[in-house]
Amino acid sequence: MTTEAVATLNKQIEKFLKERGAIRVGFATLDTLAGGPPSVDLTYVLPEARSAISFALPLDRNIIRDFLAKKKWIEAERDDKEVNKKSTQIGKELAKWLESKGFKAYANENNNIYRTEIKTWKKDMPPDISHRYIAVRSGVGSFGWSGNVGIKDFGTAIILNTVVTDAELEPTDPIPEEESFCTKCKLCVAVCPARFFDAKETVEITMGGKTFSYSKRHHKFRCQLVCGGFSGLHPSGKWSTWSPGRFTLPEGDDENALIKVLANAALKYIKWPDRKPEGGFKHPLLKEKKLRLTCGMCQKICWGNEEETRKNYEILTNSGCVLQKPNGDIIVLPPEEAQKVFDEFPRKHRKLYC
Repeated sequence: MTTEAVATLNKQIEKFLKERGAIRVGFATLDTLAGGPPSVDLTYVLPEARSAISFALPLDRNIIRDFLAKKKWIEAERDDKEVNKKSTQIGKELAKWLESKGFKAYANENNNIYRTEIKTWKKDMPPDISHRYIAVRSGVGSFGWSGNVGIKDFGTAIILNTVVTDAELEPTDPIPEEESFCTKCKLCVAVCPARFFDAKETVEITMGGKTFSYSKRHHKFRCQLVCGGFSGLHPSGKWSTWSPGRFTLPEGDDENALIKVLANAALKYIKWPDRKPEGGFKHPLLKEKKLRLTCGMCQKICWGNEEETRKNYEILTNSGCVLQKPNGDIIVLPPEEAQKVFDEFPRKHRKLYC
């Protein structure tokens, strides 16, 4: 393809995606991703791959704020589900459009797709391709301290997706560090009940000669316990996610100790009363129970604006604690009252959550 033809195709793809709601579009190539982690190897999903197209869709902020405030829960789950569904659909539409132009293209579900041939995939959850890394390298967004990808004035409350193609495309540049949305306020660290993110140490990855950094993560079992919905009470005891679980995590990252807590929580989780209303996602770890959206606070709290993010933090940390009654009802109470009510639950029911 000529340089002009490549530039034209870039513009056509960007127009295609933005007409369908994308707020940012970027392009990466084998060269710009070279040297990166295995999850940016485009040939894993398409052997003939030459380029990747990254795009972002926004989550509904009004719904997010009600979710943080413990006013509404199912609406946030539905919005998350619908935006992910829309993202997947748009990706598949773009792949089909590229194929109509004579190119090969790959688009899959935009989440919960793992490299299952890896023996430890259930523990490590390696994605087929990393939407985060490709988005950062192509300039769709940049890393926040948490490692979530965000955009100025949108923050990390976005959903990413990637389409891989054998078309030759012109790569776009990463966002310069001085233009990043992240101010390193580290509220993402403060709102993680699992203490998954380190407040001081960082890790680096290099793709195409460009180096990027974000916070060092602690053991993944921490995130699986909380983001998986098994537990939600913050170590302070002052607030919780939308999960009624109250399991205590060990201070360090001893894997055996974490496995013990996670296994105990999972066995009890499948005995919890059904949560109403119906909904949920296919649980990547448990066939018997659906995954319900109860956390994602590190993603939802950051809006790419320090004042708004601080407001979200205040809303969340004053939102109270969630309990589940024996009949399955979800209630939200101030922390001291929640502890009192929890202690008064029948012992058999109480043991399911701690």
